[in-house]
Amino acid sequence: MTETPQTPSGPGWYDDPQDPLLLRYFDGVLWTANTTPRESPTAGASVIGGATPGTFPGDPGSAGGWRHPGRPGQPGPPTQSGPPAPWQQPGQWQGGQMPPSQYGGAYGQGWAPQRKDVLPDGAVLAEWWRRLLGRIIDFVITSVITVIVAAPWLGDLVGTVTDYISASVRAAESGGPQPDQGAFTTQLTSLTLPVTIAGIVVSLVYEVAFLTTKGATPGKMLLGTVVRRVGGPGKLTVLDALKRQIIAVATSVMGLLNPIVSLFGTMLSILDPAWLLWDPKRQCLHDKLADTVVVLRVRSR
Repeated sequence: MTETPQTPSGPGWYDDPQDPLLLRYFDGVLWTANTTPRESPTAGASVIGGATPGTFPGDPGSAGGWRHPGRPGQPGPPTQSGPPAPWQQPGQWQGGQMPPSQYGGAYGQGWAPQRKDVLPDGAVLAEWWRRLLGRIIDFVITSVITVIVAAPWLGDLVGTVTDYISASVRAAESGGPQPDQGAFTTQLTSLTLPVTIAGIVVSLVYEVAFLTTKGATPGKMLLGTVVRRVGGPGKLTVLDALKRQIIAVATSVMGLLNPIVSLFGTMLSILDPAWLLWDPKRQCLHDKLADTVVVLRVRSR
């Protein structure tokens, strides 16, 4: 009967549960797709550091003629002073980072060079289009919820706008005075305010609830991404999730103020997601405020 591999307690390199010849990186939540051989594939065939027979004292004709200290009759390399190399030990690769280049890298085939879209712990940064589509999906979901929550104010808002347009048309047709635009603007603002507040509350609850429990919103889940801190894997805290919403809340409030402030709010709402297009860590401005990144989710097999 095959034993089920135990889930590691923290991020790092562990024995691959699928292949005993590999190490696989565990990000603290899920097994990633990043693997590496337990030893260099060409180590056995390499002649680096070897010696011709008879060069060193030992058994004649042996590879190097070296006799292992303390083990008579068994030729082999001398034992190293200090602990064995990490790939010679079962279990976790200590340090939580990619194996150092001196382990296996001497043969040029141990590990591939680090990609620019890969973090030091092996997590892959999400592409811009995944983030855009996930954001659109989340916007649609939160908009539907906001319409349901703010239905009473939305009904009055639509009725006010409809009445004003009808009164303006009748005045134009009859040559009478136009309705008071100042009064209409004041009434429109008073009805827009609760709808805006409802939208802010819905977005805050939506983002905080999913990011702190699932590590991703439904839109991000559908696109295979997850939000984590730059420093390491794991779900966000409530404070982290709230920091990611500061810009969204600010731009929503700015939209209620005078046209100049509203214009700046609109520009900021565009610049926020666009920032990832040139940022080295593909961070939006709200990611930088919360020190978070969005990476690809790798499901365990």
